[in-house]
Amino acid sequence: MLLLGIDTSTLVCSVALARENRIIGEFSLQNKKTHSQRLMPLIDSVVDSCDLSPRDLEGVAVTNGPGSFTGIRIGVSTARGLAQALRIPLVGIPTLDVLAYQFPYAAGLVCPLLDARRGEVYTAVYRSSEGKLERISDYMAVSLQKLLDYLKQEPEERIIFLGDALEKYRDLLQETLESRACFAPPSLRVNRGALVAQLGLERICPHRDRGNYLNLKPFYLRRSEAEVKWEERQKGADGSAAEGTER
Repeated sequence: MLLLGIDTSTLVCSVALARENRIIGEFSLQNKKTHSQRLMPLIDSVVDSCDLSPRDLEGVAVTNGPGSFTGIRIGVSTARGLAQALRIPLVGIPTLDVLAYQFPYAAGLVCPLLDARRGEVYTAVYRSSEGKLERISDYMAVSLQKLLDYLKQEPEERIIFLGDALEKYRDLLQETLESRACFAPPSLRVNRGALVAQLGLERICPHRDRGNYLNLKPFYLRRSEAEVKWEERQKGADGSAAEGTER
């Protein structure tokens, strides 16, 4: 099966083509252009560079969150459009799973960190078991202190941290966890389309998940700031209207 992997959930825009046990091609960018400008040209480029056409695709996998609200919507809507047009299976892969998947044989714990802003991170905790990663926590949007409180309850294992929030919180992680804290190198901190494709192949082959494009939705751990502000404005407007009626 030839599968396209798409990741636009962070600042990195990455696409890859893969077959079982083989990555055919992968293009990644992290620059100032938005994902809406980069994604389709990257998909066209990787397909063309591999001497293939879109009609050769047999499945699509895309990160569906958590992460950047806008980036997730761009990736999911593009993936849904391709799956619908080509009539091929589509699966969504959680962003945190993609990050953690870089360390399937790690001794200890793996903890990806994505900057959720408002003083929080998107995160989950994983442990390797027989060469496969097992998620041992919920997907979370929490303050770093709450995450540290959780990690301090785990056995005295080393913890590999990665993700776009790593540098922001590195000093506090080191200070609190001391020798338990290990930090992935820059090349292993970011999401990759190849990892999305690999995880997608594991779900679609052998016919375990033939996901329909209509069923794929973004995976948000919380509402966007725009939604929160809109709700606050609506409440304020309703209150003003009520006061006007009473008068």
